[in-house]
Amino acid sequence: MKPTRLLFFLALFFAACTEQSTEPEIIIDPLAEPGLKAAHFYLTDQSHYRVEYKYNNLLEKEIHLKENGEPLSVTTYKYDNYRLIEQQLDADPKAGKFTFQYNADTLISSEYKDSAEKPQNFTRTYSYPDKNTVRIVEKDLVSKTEQHIYLYIEQGNIVRTKTLDPVTDQVKEENQFEYDQHPNPYFPLTGKAGNPMFRSQRNVTLMRTLFRNGESVNSEIRYAYEYKGAWPVKRYQLLTNDKKLLEQEYFYE
Repeated sequence: MKPTRLLFFLALFFAACTEQSTEPEIIIDPLAEPGLKAAHFYLTDQSHYRVEYKYNNLLEKEIHLKENGEPLSVTTYKYDNYRLIEQQLDADPKAGKFTFQYNADTLISSEYKDSAEKPQNFTRTYSYPDKNTVRIVEKDLVSKTEQHIYLYIEQGNIVRTKTLDPVTDQVKEENQFEYDQHPNPYFPLTGKAGNPMFRSQRNVTLMRTLFRNGESVNSEIRYAYEYKGAWPVKRYQLLTNDKKLLEQEYFYE
């Protein structure tokens, strides 16, 4: 998986918990309040861009703005019976689009395609070996390559991801996740049970990388949050020497 695509893919499902009960617990109704109104995403120099979220029951638009308010892009979402069927990344004809296909309420396949200078076009086929595992076969239709991605789920939260070479089964990428006990405001935004984004119910506090580009590593990124009631209002990356870097602010309706 290309590094930029891997980061985007990981971004789709950040959030879980470190202590699990024996039975799954759905802690967020898909239409629950408070609604996430906007978020600021901070760069390392602490400049930021803003994303505003617009709803028609479920998330309908993400409006991306520069720090000075100038527009960057608009992502739109389409649904069928509360199932996300299309994610259009911008109005630009060259911008990428995801489409999603289901069997009843079960996601079975998706496709991404754009018309950029170096176009990307890949498909994903989803299967479910057991109730706690999602297997994804990703085929890059441009480079004619394939890889297998596994998501391991506990309590409705993704606790491990693994990417394997389809021929040798060698681990190419592997990450583990730990979480707080607070609801993730992104989980319910795009339909039933968080699908097809595979977001978790809670907010990630640790991402541990065990393999990167097929090489064994052991690196960690830790996060901390400020909350208002149950919901996060600020997210920080924890640095050395007890320092922290603001990464995101959340604003609610």
